[in-house]
Amino acid sequence: MKDFYSVMEKGEVGAADYYDKKRETVLETIKPICEAFEITDYGYEIKDNGQVEILIVEGTGLDCTCNSIAATVRTLVHHIASRL
Repeated sequence: MKDFYSVMEKGEVGAADYYDKKRETVLETIKPICEAFEITDYGYEIKDNGQVEILIVEGTGLDCTCNSIAATVRTLVHHIASRL
């Protein structure tokens, strides 16, 4: 099983590009899950300097504010399971 807690390289806390790296890592991590369920419309938005984080799946916004990458993956899986 993939270790979602260590996906991102450790860097300086508060680095200017932290949220850009987190967004890229989240999208890279959820891509295979979305592909497995033929979901092509997904994204991850970070607004207000990290105060709001939203996972968008087929037009539905899922609040992931302050979530770890693992928690974001769980949110995605729960969303997919609820739609089956």
